[in-house]
Amino acid sequence: MYEPTSTRRMGVTKKYNYNNKKHYVNVQYDNQALPRVVRIFSDSKYGTEYADMCIDLSHDITERLQTYGNPKKSLQRMAAQTPRRSTGEPTTIKGLIVDELIKSYYLD
Repeated sequence: MYEPTSTRRMGVTKKYNYNNKKHYVNVQYDNQALPRVVRIFSDSKYGTEYADMCIDLSHDITERLQTYGNPKKSLQRMAAQTPRRSTGEPTTIKGLIVDELIKSYYLD
């Protein structure tokens, strides 16, 4: 399991508009530049159900990324479990983030 060795990590933050909501996704990397921590912030007020769901999703994605030495396998498993529309598009913000991380760990 991944454990940070310092208090500072490299990271990137990107804004997504998904299902008529603004989301800021922050991905933090280990020393080998592999994604290990994901934080999702929505434009919803803190304490609301949706904001709390984003926090819960953040913890879930982070735990799964830290379980494997190589996060690609974990991302592929999450992508396979993601509910999708008939077009293949994910129906949740979690699915969108997982798909984006599979394309590029750096959200390019």
